[in-house]
Amino acid sequence: MIKPYRLKHIPTGVYYQPHKHRGSNVSLKGKVYLNGTHGLSSAWTYAKRYPDSANNQTFSIFVEKDSRIYKMLEDKFTWHECKYLRAQLKAETNVWDWQIEELSV
Repeated sequence: MIKPYRLKHIPTGVYYQPHKHRGSNVSLKGKVYLNGTHGLSSAWTYAKRYPDSANNQTFSIFVEKDSRIYKMLEDKFTWHECKYLRAQLKAETNVWDWQIEELSV
């Protein structure tokens, strides 16, 4: 049985959370996963399969411009305005900066 876990961005301490079209895919709490599949599963798989490709070493994070999480992370990344949602910003992180953090039950 898999222990509950969250995905943590080591350099900043924020956690991954899935999002739809608006909002942020990082937060201070994150999503708790109970199975082996999560938002970084495919990114980690490709990065392991193609270790020499720079394109497969990045993972995008999204935040809304005036959100609390953006103000916290503003100086830690290079942010770009999203093409379709102007209120949303995008930054690239290294796939290997993310780690599984197991939670005690």
